[in-house]
Amino acid sequence: MNEIKGALAEGADPRAWVQQYPWATLGASAVAGFVAATMLIPSREQQALRKLARIERALNPEPRRKAERERDDHPDSVDGKADADDYKSGRQSFMTAVLGEAIKAVRPALISLLTAGVTAKAAKPSEEEMKAAAAAENREEGRAQGGTPGQAGA
Repeated sequence: MNEIKGALAEGADPRAWVQQYPWATLGASAVAGFVAATMLIPSREQQALRKLARIERALNPEPRRKAERERDDHPDSVDGKADADDYKSGRQSFMTAVLGEAIKAVRPALISLLTAGVTAKAAKPSEEEMKAAAAAENREEGRAQGGTPGQAGA
């Protein structure tokens, strides 16, 4: 048995094959690499089928479980029942539940502040626009008083 094991070990040693049959070993390794690549890399048809399956899943999502639908239908409930249920089931800690309710209470004020800030920033004219408007107003006042546009500021 030991002789058979030794002979198999020598026969399976690729270094001996490379030394004795270099071209045959090179050809066999090239064929093995080609076979491995064709097995691992999907064909264009397989790639297209996978892409179509992803598109179909995106267009027709799986229906949600009943518990998820009920919970998502009323996420901002006033009584906080969804958060209470999460706390009781162990999915949420007490502090997380309290913090979530506090954020829900402050959310309208935060949204109002952000909206007011963005609106004020967008409505505020730049200094150059203000100077141009003042100059145009001065010219109009000068024309209304009957003077020349250059005399309005004098």
